Amino acid sequence: MNYIRRKKPLTPIQRQKILLTEKSPFAMQEAFKELRTNVMFSLPGTGCKCVGVTSPTPGDGKSTTAANLAISLAQIGKRVILIDCDMRLPTVADSFRIAAVPGLSDFLSGQAPVDACVRQVERYRLSVMPAGNIPPDPTGLLEDAQMERLINAFRSVYDYVIVDLPPVTAVPDASILSKYIDGFLLVIRNRQTRHRYVAEMIRQLQLTKSKIIGFTAVGGDLSAKKYYKHKYSQAYDQVQR
Repeated sequence: MNYIRRKKPLTPIQRQKILLTEKSPFAMQEAFKELRTNVMFSLPGTGCKCVGVTSPTPGDGKSTTAANLAISLAQIGKRVILIDCDMRLPTVADSFRIAAVPGLSDFLSGQAPVDACVRQVERYRLSVMPAGNIPPDPTGLLEDAQMERLINAFRSVYDYVIVDLPPVTAVPDASILSKYIDGFLLVIRNRQTRHRYVAEMIRQLQLTKSKIIGFTAVGGDLSAKKYYKHKYSQAYDQVQR
């Protein structure tokens, strides 16, 4: 597929600046409170919820959305872990300014125990598992039974497991992990993500009978006030029209 041209990737400093804090602009804080509430109501009941955050194409803003959703849930006292499952182009470690290795890939390949791969980020009151060393076959690692055991282990400890996934139309990773995910939050970039990529993303997730809990649209302007323009809807079938 030929993707539309994206802006240059954010630097680690830029990524840190757009993480949610008590000093973030009011509009940004309110946007994530609304998103948090919608996610919680979309996945009712007791027990841990595993939420997959993905997008149709690279550069849509799914990693920042996943990080800020995790932070927002932690702000109300939920026990949260954020997992960077994008082992091709990981960004979570840079965003939180934590050690990138060891991480998910190192655990799945048997190179490190799980405790060594999880960071406690006290500033945001949440746990983070970075992607780790970039492996030669990320998809193969995600298909391994170790991934299922990891998710099940986290379910016994946390209220929410937020999984930052690669773009759906680029690689099959999100579809592979769908059997462990309770609901998918789909991120699109306002006025930039092409309709056909959104439709293809939905088609691929529907093939695996994935539960899509909603969309969030991220504005194209990277300034704090305009970047976080979230719209949430469970009527995802309208996007296919």
